[in-house]
Amino acid sequence: MTEAPARGRGARSRDAILDTAGELMARHGYAATSISMISAACGLPVSSLYWHFGSKDGIYVAVLERAQTTLLAALPPAEVPGRDLDERLEAFLTEVGDAFQRHQPSVRLLLGLGMVQQDATAAAVAEVRHYRDALMQWARDALSCVFGLRERPEVADELARFTLRMASGTAVARWFDAGAALETGPLRVALRALAAHHGVAVRGAPE
Repeated sequence: MTEAPARGRGARSRDAILDTAGELMARHGYAATSISMISAACGLPVSSLYWHFGSKDGIYVAVLERAQTTLLAALPPAEVPGRDLDERLEAFLTEVGDAFQRHQPSVRLLLGLGMVQQDATAAAVAEVRHYRDALMQWARDALSCVFGLRERPEVADELARFTLRMASGTAVARWFDAGAALETGPLRVALRALAAHHGVAVRGAPE
């Protein structure tokens, strides 16, 4: 009779640790967030953190795994709806901007800004790279759909990399300006210009 409540308490403790660690690591970075900081902020003893995760790096990897699942699930399907390029591009940018805004801590964590340093283990670095690979694949597929690039994967790849770099730059800016948002207007203009540069038919002039 007592096993189920105990498991429930354990799950709640684990979630509390991950919630707190994710917030602190997104705000201060991996290296600057200590086990003692996480313990004090979540109200659980250091021994509980070690019992659940084994180390600070174990906490970080678990935080990344959860953030990855949450953020990737928030992204729209790679088959972007729309009757023409303009409608598909608008739908893509709207969904990306909304997801970026709703999940700022996850974005900062998974971009690894200032956190995956020399003292992070291979497991932490591998988790960030796994996420980036998944995000890159999604962006490549979505932009291939938007611009009709099924036969030109190298162009879709360039557009995807540019989009993710814009997102990374905005995440950096939010360290200094909490109100910074992904600038979808300039991104729209830049994506259309890049596509046109590669000879893709882009109807109308950039806004």
